[in-house]
Amino acid sequence: MGDLSAHFDSNEFRCKHCRGIVPISPALIACLEAIRAGTGKPLVVVSGYRCPAHNKAVGGASASQHLFVTAADIPPIRATAAAAARCGARGIGTRGPWAVHVDVRATPATWAY
Repeated sequence: MGDLSAHFDSNEFRCKHCRGIVPISPALIACLEAIRAGTGKPLVVVSGYRCPAHNKAVGGASASQHLFVTAADIPPIRATAAAAARCGARGIGTRGPWAVHVDVRATPATWAY
């Protein structure tokens, strides 16, 4: 059991570079819980919060949603873009038909890697 929801813990969202963490968007957690419920399988957060140095090092957008903890990268086998959108994702980056980046930004956006 996580400290953010039934299945997610704040440690999963720590920056891989500095181990820092900031408050995580409740809307993001709700979206991830919905994606998890749709698959019936555990959902791993591959990347959550990124400090500015880490975001720059990985080539992230200058206003990446990862900087604001409104985004998570998930394994590409867990949700299609359409399924992620039905679960509340507003920003969806895909590799093939599968979502690998989901976020809860204000304005919808989609892109492919």
